[in-house]
Amino acid sequence: MRVLDGIRDMLTARSSVQMVADDPVMAARIMLLVRVMFADGTLAGEELALFKGLCRTVFNIPEADVPDVIEYLRDYGYATTGEQAALDFQSMPAEERRQLMVQLITMARIDKRIHAKEADLLTRVGRVLGFTDEQVKAALAHV
Repeated sequence: MRVLDGIRDMLTARSSVQMVADDPVMAARIMLLVRVMFADGTLAGEELALFKGLCRTVFNIPEADVPDVIEYLRDYGYATTGEQAALDFQSMPAEERRQLMVQLITMARIDKRIHAKEADLLTRVGRVLGFTDEQVKAALAHV
């Protein structure tokens, strides 16, 4: 059974990675979450737990596949440029853009403190998603 379990795990990981590789918007969303997670220079356990939870619930990526997806994005994420991601995000329905912004702000707030680099990143991303600086600042103020 160990051999079959190993094959199943390998195929599952490939399908999660393939799913991300085939969807540039998903790849860009996950990359943004990773960037917010590391924006303050540290990785708190709460941030990693939230990230894994979002991967599972929002992107249908099993927790066991998260390291493979992160490795794929680290190795090949450069293929999705900021300009391409911005265009993809602008074509997203307003509710999806709002949900993405909520997810990013939740990630930044999980450690009960908004760091300057997080606020700067979220403000820039907010503009791309169609939010004003004031809207982003108001959302961040509710820490």
